[in-house]
Amino acid sequence: MIQLGDVIIGGDEGPKIVGVIYEPGQARQAVEEGADIIEFRADLADDTNGVLRDLDEVSLPVILTNRRVEEGGNAALNRREQLTPLISYASIVDIELMAPDRDDLIAEAATHGRPTLLSYHDLDGTPAEAAMLEIVRTANGYGDVVKLAVTIEHLRDVPRVLDVSLAVREEGVTFCLVPMGALGSHIRPLMGIYGSSLLYGYVGKHISPKMRPYGFTGKRASPGMLSVSRLKRAIEEIRSWQ
Repeated sequence: MIQLGDVIIGGDEGPKIVGVIYEPGQARQAVEEGADIIEFRADLADDTNGVLRDLDEVSLPVILTNRRVEEGGNAALNRREQLTPLISYASIVDIELMAPDRDDLIAEAATHGRPTLLSYHDLDGTPAEAAMLEIVRTANGYGDVVKLAVTIEHLRDVPRVLDVSLAVREEGVTFCLVPMGALGSHIRPLMGIYGSSLLYGYVGKHISPKMRPYGFTGKRASPGMLSVSRLKRAIEEIRSWQ
């Protein structure tokens, strides 16, 4: 469990909705649509200063992400230099577990007193259960929160993802497991039941092509993502069942 401002992630708090932004105007829209946290995708921003001005005007915690190309982003090579002027706006910093500059970025975040979210994105499929558990456990040794995103290619991948979620929850890890792909959409709102602390959604009525950049592998990075407002309605409906 970790606290970012007034928002507690993990424990028995239930899932928090993360509104993903990269353009001016979206931060306020994320608040209006019901996001609990904002993720600023710095690698997708054309007007970084405009987004930062907006972040000054909202009170939600911010996940700062500068996603590397190999995991579906558009970040330049000198990521530590890019991080330094942005980190004062961050409540927590997303850093890829497999990134060559991982340790440098973790050190930079620590220098500024920022916790880290260690992430791993498989754009090709869903690994075996043992492999996913190993990824989560390794990432948990480096960061404060773990994010594992996998691509659901077949419905038979889904039970494996849910089993891993339950196992990780029992181990007390603060994590989120993101089922990407069209076949993963239907279980995204349900992942909180299985222990995921964060549910990522786009802001606005339609997902922008920018939210689905082609990474190094040629795979789309975030297919199946639902909107913040749709996630909000789904969570409210799910809670009414319980």
